[in-house]
Amino acid sequence: MGIFFVNLPNNFTKTTYNFQVQTLKKIAMNKLILNCLTISAALFFVFSVSTGYAQDDAKVKKLQDKVDAAKLKAAKADAKVTSADSLITAGKEMEKEADGELKSLDKELKALDKEYFASTKPLEKQVNGKDKDEAKQAKVDLKTLDTKYKADKKELDAKIKVALKKYDTGKKLQIKGKETGKKAKDTKKLTDKALKDAEKSLEKGSK
Repeated sequence: MGIFFVNLPNNFTKTTYNFQVQTLKKIAMNKLILNCLTISAALFFVFSVSTGYAQDDAKVKKLQDKVDAAKLKAAKADAKVTSADSLITAGKEMEKEADGELKSLDKELKALDKEYFASTKPLEKQVNGKDKDEAKQAKVDLKTLDTKYKADKKELDAKIKVALKKYDTGKKLQIKGKETGKKAKDTKKLTDKALKDAEKSLEKGSK
């Protein structure tokens, strides 16, 4: 059996080479595109995750800000309640002090009146007596006694007036404290509830 040789064209080797080169170029280009797509996908994923975290952080910060604002309002409400309680306490103490002062001044006034009438009684008898010199001196003594009595009574009346004003102020402080305290306690209930709700929202948002 004989061997046959087929004569191939001279450009066969060149054509094959060009085809291989083109094929390699396509393969390289495809790899490059694939790599670019892979990198792009990875960057997109990282960006998406970062954006997600950023959005979560912003959300948590907003919720935290609400909690801080609620805490501030609750603290102000607490301060108002404390202030109202302080007014009531101060009013009660002032009323108690004034009441004690009034009782003491009343005793002094009664003692002054008793002493005055006790001192004037014998002098009045002398004024109406037969001894003119004794009557004249009794009149002088009565005038001196009256002057002193009026001065002492005026001083006591001034003290009583101050004590009554203190007593009245104490009552007014208690009334004001009760009025402001009621409003403050109502506000405190609302602020405490708002704070509790804000903290719950923060807890849910942080998960």
